[in-house]
Amino acid sequence: MHITENMPWFPKSQDHLPLTWWRGQPVYLAAYLAIGAVVSMVVTSLVMAAHTPLLHYLIFTFSGLVDFGRVWTVVTYVFINPPSIWVVITSLMLWNWGQEVEKFFGRRVFVKMFLIFTLSQPVLLSLIVPIAGPLWPAMGVYQVEFAVFLAFVTLYPHARISLILISLEAWIIATAFVAIDVLQCLAAHNWGGLILILGETGLAYSLVRYEQGHWTISSLFAWAKKSASCRPEPQLRVVRRSREDPIPSSPDMDVDSILDKIGRHGLESLTPEERRTLEKASRDLGGRGK
Repeated sequence: MHITENMPWFPKSQDHLPLTWWRGQPVYLAAYLAIGAVVSMVVTSLVMAAHTPLLHYLIFTFSGLVDFGRVWTVVTYVFINPPSIWVVITSLMLWNWGQEVEKFFGRRVFVKMFLIFTLSQPVLLSLIVPIAGPLWPAMGVYQVEFAVFLAFVTLYPHARISLILISLEAWIIATAFVAIDVLQCLAAHNWGGLILILGETGLAYSLVRYEQGHWTISSLFAWAKKSASCRPEPQLRVVRRSREDPIPSSPDMDVDSILDKIGRHGLESLTPEERRTLEKASRDLGGRGK
């Protein structure tokens, strides 16, 4: 996924550098996005006070996308931020900890992740239409900003975060926020909001693991193929033997032939079954020597 591959304003040479400096402190793109979120809250308040229908055309709903062709709403919904303390809180999260994500991965990957978090909400709401209906809206940037914080928590789960009087590890704070949000959605029967918070949480974790190289597309396909074709292994009956008993030989699992194969072709030539046989023989020999 090379969303920013050919963009001249994202040069590789400056990928991990700040955009600018202010009073000797580096300022990254995450800080500008946080400021933009607060500004959009002020603008949204003014537009709401003017009683104009403009906001209606910028909020995403599945019915608005399909019935009226408002394709721009898959992006513009993040600019509609009614006054809320959560917009301020998540903007501070984006400023403080979004910058750490940007430093770790570089600006190009950070932009890609932010865009994916933004587009994921319309996608998730579209997928649940058969269950929850087409009218659940996506509005506001706070969930996108919180997803960036969850990406930071995935990177640094044990980072200490100060909360006025106490200091807690990042994963504890993230778990508390997600749990409270889930409970509120359940209590209000807000199925759209529930899908969004769970989806954004899983997406943040998955994106970080993917960008770190822990997960790859090929490995996921290989895992799925292996899971689909795997069969339950036969149950082995454990028989206790005395120390004097010799290791039983098997026509299919001859230790001598396995050792001969190692001598001729190396250890890497063994099949998984042969490796298990060799390990079992080694454990049995160790038991006899005690």
